[in-house]
Amino acid sequence: MSRTIEIRPGLYYDSVTLMLLSQNLSEDAAVTHALVAMGTELNLALLTDAGYELPDASAGDLVIAFTLVDGAADGDAERVQALVGSLLTQSNRGNAAGSGGTEEAPARSVGHAAHTHQATVSLISVPGAHAFTVAMEAIEAGTHPVVFSDNVSIEHEIAMKTAANAAGLVAMGPDCGTVILAGAGLGFANAVVPGPIGLVSASGTGAQQVCALADQAGVGVRHVIGLGGRDLSDEVGGLSALPALRLLDADPDVTVIGIVAKSIGPATAAVVDAAIAELSTPTVMVGVDDLTAGTAALLKTAGVEPPAPLTWAPTESRPARAGAIVGLYGGGTLAAEAEAVLAAAGVPADHVEILDLGDDEFTQGRPHPMIDARLRLGHLATTIARTDVGAILLDVVLGHGSLADPAGVLAPTIATATVPVHVALVGTADDPQGRDAQAATLAAAGAHVYLSNAAAAASASAAAAAGATA
Repeated sequence: MSRTIEIRPGLYYDSVTLMLLSQNLSEDAAVTHALVAMGTELNLALLTDAGYELPDASAGDLVIAFTLVDGAADGDAERVQALVGSLLTQSNRGNAAGSGGTEEAPARSVGHAAHTHQATVSLISVPGAHAFTVAMEAIEAGTHPVVFSDNVSIEHEIAMKTAANAAGLVAMGPDCGTVILAGAGLGFANAVVPGPIGLVSASGTGAQQVCALADQAGVGVRHVIGLGGRDLSDEVGGLSALPALRLLDADPDVTVIGIVAKSIGPATAAVVDAAIAELSTPTVMVGVDDLTAGTAALLKTAGVEPPAPLTWAPTESRPARAGAIVGLYGGGTLAAEAEAVLAAAGVPADHVEILDLGDDEFTQGRPHPMIDARLRLGHLATTIARTDVGAILLDVVLGHGSLADPAGVLAPTIATATVPVHVALVGTADDPQGRDAQAATLAAAGAHVYLSNAAAAASASAAAAAGATA
């Protein structure tokens, strides 16, 4: 195998861009391994483990590495290098394009960009070590910062949010992956019709599940204010949740508010409850132990009777058999919900194996499974080959930022399963992947498909129980 590695000093790209570049390279038939990443210690260690000889590089340098398949044609290395250059150029053009579609000189700071474009929101995706400085500049420029970056210290998070509060702003993040403002999505977000619901969310995929179920009910979502996963802990104390609630309460187009969170610290819960009592807008806690039930309560508060969540039956069912229920999830909240639903159904803990493949343990040096399905495909193939598995659970999350055709990628492997496969398809009718077409592809591969993750987990539990008594 032929390995190529190149260092471009001082050239920075955000993690989402680099994940997509790595994925595009990996899809080339001549490439067996590719990584386009910043030269962090972790990424350099991954490259060393993969057999590359590393020149000197720092966290501020761009590293481009790829390995060609055995028998690659002459000139493939040069062609792939040219592809890298083309992809980087396309990314630069996308970053430089103005709202009118013309190119302009990129701003050199978030403050400059905010003042030039009279922005009210700044999206920040820089290395975690620099995110605080950029967020503070965004706040000084009078914009609400959305901090996509992770690896931000809790001390910096508290300082950033305290400064935002003092300026009458809401700091979203760090590690904030899903935001919708006036119907426009930032990060991983579904295509929604603006409506009466406003969400305050410390859970990205949890908020997306609410959006999907509300969309089926014909109820729009106006805002999803993402908080980052730590905001409702007692360490942070809801520093962004509290002003976010007040902001939604002041919006006359929001008639019901939902709060979505994996957990809330006990001291913070008391503060949030006191804040809710002062709101004029009805507010519902959407528990992640059953997001479908929580969304139903939210819809009823909005005056809408929730329909039964959509299901799509497989074209050919597989016989149930005794064994473990294995869940291979990309959404951490959806994984936690599945565990809760299975526990409530009485499935013994030693019969449940739920993996959150979007956790840092699995994504270090790799794209998130919502962007790149290869890691999950490997786990899925291994699970299908096991004889001690009675049912398989998967989530497929649609929307902007996710794979263009996740069902098409997963379906060939799903089709090889000999046990029931249950898929939670989290998406809206207008998502770019085409929710119903995605469902049809999965069902044709033999999967039971559900708009509700809780329903998918309950169905897997029933299938495993049927297999145990067969």
